[in-house]
Amino acid sequence: MAEDKDKSFDEEAEDQALLERELRAQGRTSPLPPWLRYPAIPRYSIHWRMGNGESYLMAWWQWAKGRSAEEKTAYFRQFAPTPVEWVDWVGMQIRVDPEGDRSASFDDLIRTYGEAIAHLGLYDIEAWQAYMKDDATSE
Repeated sequence: MAEDKDKSFDEEAEDQALLERELRAQGRTSPLPPWLRYPAIPRYSIHWRMGNGESYLMAWWQWAKGRSAEEKTAYFRQFAPTPVEWVDWVGMQIRVDPEGDRSASFDDLIRTYGEAIAHLGLYDIEAWQAYMKDDATSE
């Protein structure tokens, strides 16, 4: 029993194990983007914050950790165009800590991240702008 108390949870090792299981299951060297791994799950579903979706994101982030913006951009180009509801998430993965994030509203952050990667050709800009406009008017 005392041995169990001395063993601490190794989050890094757990995330690496999750990643390795996903890569084996997918038969890939890089994990699929979340929208392809779970295509029926909407972007802002609770699924991504608990359970299998959360675990998948932890594995994905383990893979992405330490990769450059250029490497991540090349990765996302394989799966372009990015669905409009995932544009901000892709922007967050490529662009780390945009200036002004700490005080920005949620909508401003979504817009900031989407605009930050607009020049990369990863998504349909007109479709994303329409999505943002529709989303703003649906509240």
